[in-house]
Formats: sequence, C-alpha cells, structure tokens
Amino acid sequence: MKHLTMAITLAMLVTGCVHKQTQSVQQHEPGDIKVGKSATWNQPYYPAKAYAAGIEGVVRASYTVNSNGCAENIKIVSAQPADVFERETIRAMNKSCGMEPTSLSKIITITFRLNGGASMEEVPLIVDK
Repeated sequence: MKHLTMAITLAMLVTGCVHKQTQSVQQHEPGDIKVGKSATWNQPYYPAKAYAAGIEGVVRASYTVNSNGCAENIKIVSAQPADVFERETIRAMNKSCGMEPTSLSKIITITFRLNGGASMEEVPLIVDK
C-alpha cells in the first residue's frame, strides 16, 4: 500500500498536478475590497519542482479588472523565493474573472504552503482623496 501511495504521489509531481482548487471570493473582513458576487479566483497549482524540493513561498501581484470583470495588467510586485512561483501566479490570475471592473490597481498576496496548497488574500488599497 505504501508503494501505491508513493507511486501516485510521484505521478502527480511529475505531471504538475499537485494542488488546484477554485476559490470563491465571498468572505471579507471589514475594510476589504468588495468584489462581484460571482467572482472566482483560479487557484494556482503548486509547481511540482517546488513541491518536490519542499519549497514554500509568497508572491504579491498587482492587477486591474477589465470591463469583462477579468484580471489584467498583472505584474509581480515581489516574490520570495524569486523565480519559483511567479509563472503559476500569473497563469492563475489570467483565468480569474467575475470581479467589479476598475482601472485602479489592486494587490493580491498568494501564499504557497506545502501542507495547504496556495491561499489568496486581496490587500485593501487606501486611496487618498
């Protein structure tokens, strides 16, 4: 049984299918940026090489939301460690839609944890008036 579990895990790592889920952005803390009711974030896959090497990390990205409600103008603000999770972050964000359109930049923080996959948190922006 141990060998079967190990074989399945290895097969998942080789194909890159480590962890993926779709998360509805409905829960908010006071002060959070509100998004459209049907907004969904395409949860990033955990890169197989990072998972196999036991690497965890955090990526912050900025984006705007176009008139179709989809993320665009995606830019990596910071990534720790560098050159590990950025490509998957951009891929997932390019498939995220259903948000309220805005030309103001938003920031999202994606935390990659070995035992929890990837979690996403939208960072509220404070705009001076």
